[in-house]
Amino acid sequence: MEKIRGIRVLSRALLLAAVLLAGSAAMGKVCLAGMVSLVFDDGLSSVYEYAFPVLTRYGLVATVGIIADRVDSGDPDFMKEKDLHELEMAGWEIASHSLTHKRPIDIPKFVAEEKCLLLKPVAGQRPLFEAKYKYEELSGLMENGKVLRERASGKSVREEPGSYYFDELIGEVLVHPFDPASAEKQQIVAISYEREMQASKQELSDLGFNVSTYITPHNYWTPEMSELSKRFYSQVANGGDTFNRKGSTDRYWLKRFVVHTNDTAEAIIGLVKEHAIRENGWVIFCLHGIGSDLGWEPWDAAKLGQLADFLKKKAVPVVTIDKGVKIWVEGKGKPGI
Repeated sequence: MEKIRGIRVLSRALLLAAVLLAGSAAMGKVCLAGMVSLVFDDGLSSVYEYAFPVLTRYGLVATVGIIADRVDSGDPDFMKEKDLHELEMAGWEIASHSLTHKRPIDIPKFVAEEKCLLLKPVAGQRPLFEAKYKYEELSGLMENGKVLRERASGKSVREEPGSYYFDELIGEVLVHPFDPASAEKQQIVAISYEREMQASKQELSDLGFNVSTYITPHNYWTPEMSELSKRFYSQVANGGDTFNRKGSTDRYWLKRFVVHTNDTAEAIIGLVKEHAIRENGWVIFCLHGIGSDLGWEPWDAAKLGQLADFLKKKAVPVVTIDKGVKIWVEGKGKPGI
């Protein structure tokens, strides 16, 4: 800064920078070091139908947390494998949201705690077997390394080898094994939370997806599970309703703001302004269904459009979780606009 006749004036370089910054602001462009990630939990079909076209229109990408057991399960509420490949080809990240969407307090925690079911043949209905189960929820069953598919009724199980039905009211599970000898030898085990993380990644990897991120079901997480997750994933996103600060981010406990149905676009944009722009933070949003009533706390597609429009006009970097960790934690590269 120069001084002429007692008046402080900006140097030519500083003046030029100020003019350029003002011009960028006038055009809606700002220079940011913070960034935003959009994460859609559960893998609902409405994300492919409504969110994907909206974000594509603005050249933005997102991360989808997939419940591996729901892919191509025949349930139209969830995306199919071909939908997920299309998202990945467009730059979206496919993440694991567990195998069956359970919490570690509702099922055995570790593989070492998995117990073989005490299966007994169902009289007159070979090859069906049944057993009592002590936990309130059954994450899944595994027969000699192969995951059995959960079905909505006992009738469906009777017609499909490699399936089971869990009656929560009476705490009883009905099993149609791939091989009856497995049941007779008590070789079918109830899946633990450790297996939830491991098997979900494996199933998605077998479908050709490069999975490095885990999205916690129900936004429920513990230090014990965070430590365990390091065996299978490079990063984990949870809840917390706060943002991630540079230099103090735990890649195995990334914080997210949950977006609720009644949240306005203005309110969500306000979080971006406050925490990504003003505080230079990494803001991650937890969303579910879009544009329909599917899933928990669905959000309107028009609101998503308003958010996307703001992010694009203000040049806020929007990244997947995997890319975000590489930039934010590892210091590799810069976010693209």
